[in-house]
Amino acid sequence: MSNREWPKTLARLLALFGVIVLVSLSGTSDWFAINAEGKYVEGLPREPAIIINYTVNNTEEEVDLEFKNYTPLRTYWRNREPVPVPMINYTAEELELLAAEEEIEEESFSLQDSREIMSYIFGAMILIQVFSLLIPNMKLYLPIFIWFLGIIGFVIIVPFGIISSFGFDGPTGGFSDETEETDFAHMSVETGFDLELSGMKFTIETLGFDLGLVPLDEHESVKQTPPQEGEDNFDSLIGFNAFLELEFSDGLKYWSYILVILILLKIIDRIYSDKSIEGKINPQSKIIDSEE
Repeated sequence: MSNREWPKTLARLLALFGVIVLVSLSGTSDWFAINAEGKYVEGLPREPAIIINYTVNNTEEEVDLEFKNYTPLRTYWRNREPVPVPMINYTAEELELLAAEEEIEEESFSLQDSREIMSYIFGAMILIQVFSLLIPNMKLYLPIFIWFLGIIGFVIIVPFGIISSFGFDGPTGGFSDETEETDFAHMSVETGFDLELSGMKFTIETLGFDLGLVPLDEHESVKQTPPQEGEDNFDSLIGFNAFLELEFSDGLKYWSYILVILILLKIIDRIYSDKSIEGKINPQSKIIDSEE
């Protein structure tokens, strides 16, 4: 190994060590700190709320659940009557289609799937860096591409897995299993999304008449015409607003540092490559000078 090659080799060796450390920290640190709150803004007194705080990493979620003004919420759940599901005679083809839809729902993307994808990206980054050490002339485009895939994983893949697992939809935005969307008449749902440097925020607002609070013989009447204020069954109108904030945590921060290592490695390669070229040119100039 020439004197001009060993600094580049040392730099790649240090880069490999740094990447291994940062990838390990990215995998073992918290990925997201999640704050969520769902509040009943219509139909229940004192606006009871469900507050959820938890963190997500590569193996588990730590959840902290809190209720505000739980008594009216508990009373609401206890006063609800089960909403009967209409009996439908399905054909054999329809039953097969329903079974296929259930299989698709069971196989839908989850948080665990996103964890597996991230583990592949982490492994690929370390493997590529090993190849970079063994193949000195290898370009840095591939490591940077893998790093970019990791950014996509943290910003898109993992949040999508979190939202899919949380079930941020329906009349309570995934905060409760007490009610289903089919239990409500004239249901309206509005969702929103906001992306910031610190993370992302999902919002949902639902409003509808809970048939579980309506006498069974009046279900069809409510389904046909929404009750107006002052009329019977208007008190079955339930409004629920919720937000889910996903704040980037240490995992993304450590992964971002990998790009700094790759850039420094590129700079060192360029410096010593230029010096190597100069070293090849200068001896020729010295020979010409001596002949003159």
